[in-house]
Amino acid sequence: MQVAPAAVLLTAAIISGAAVSAPVAAAERSTISIIILSASPRTVRWATIHKVPDPAEDDPYYHVEVIEKERCTPPWQFKRLATHVVVTAAALKRSRQRYKAKTYFYKDFELRIAYQNWRTRPHAQRKAGVCRTTILECVGVAGKSD
Repeated sequence: MQVAPAAVLLTAAIISGAAVSAPVAAAERSTISIIILSASPRTVRWATIHKVPDPAEDDPYYHVEVIEKERCTPPWQFKRLATHVVVTAAALKRSRQRYKAKTYFYKDFELRIAYQNWRTRPHAQRKAGVCRTTILECVGVAGKSD
């Protein structure tokens, strides 16, 4: 059996903890995508969508993590602005910018833990913490200079 070189590199990058540039591995493409929230000559902010609405699980929201990265720094130097943000479809649409920018995919252990904690809360508590404006407003960086 011959293994594709790209699969070997992706596996090595994931094991070593390195950033993996989008597109993500084929198995994850259906549930993970990235949208640009803001881009300036100096900084890029994006949301990685990890979980899409699932009516079967009584979960009508998107679940994202929010990343900020200085453009001139190496891939492993980044800031997680939010580990887990629960977002409505309308807020996600308002947050999306049409900029093009290089993004990376980082390990999502923190998001998975936060998502599981969110799922165990009572329904009313879960609904109260949903982002309904824009993602950058919800994480408190809307309007901040880059």
